[in-house]
Amino acid sequence: MSLFEDIRDLAGGKAQASSWWRNQLFFGLQGVDGPLTGAAATFNYRAEFGEQMEKWDKYPMVYVWGEDSTHFWGSNVHYLPPAARRAGFSIEAPPQTIHKYLRRNVLSPLLSVPESEWDDIGLIPSEQFVVTINGRDIPIPTRVIF
Repeated sequence: MSLFEDIRDLAGGKAQASSWWRNQLFFGLQGVDGPLTGAAATFNYRAEFGEQMEKWDKYPMVYVWGEDSTHFWGSNVHYLPPAARRAGFSIEAPPQTIHKYLRRNVLSPLLSVPESEWDDIGLIPSEQFVVTINGRDIPIPTRVIF
């Protein structure tokens, strides 16, 4: 069984908040020392230039394309509808998924998303899109995004 199936079974068919799903996901993944090119990770993030962005994700799930001493970049699969997220775990990911992340703005350990989970892990509603206005992050419901 996959991590998604385990968490879905734990929910027991009852509706759960996105935060519950995210907490279960984070509990089920292992930490890594840093972003690894060609691998995927999820984490808590604070966009430094959030006010300049239409929206941003506080809990990205990123297929890492590259890194340097201050940044890493790749495709955040959350910018795709849940059923299409598998396509984001690739260097050929759709352009809307490509983002750069400042290492200093990662607020949690990086958690490895094993390749064996990529087929359905995107079905876990772990994203939290926000818009930043006057320094305040205002949540955007996922149903509005897709």
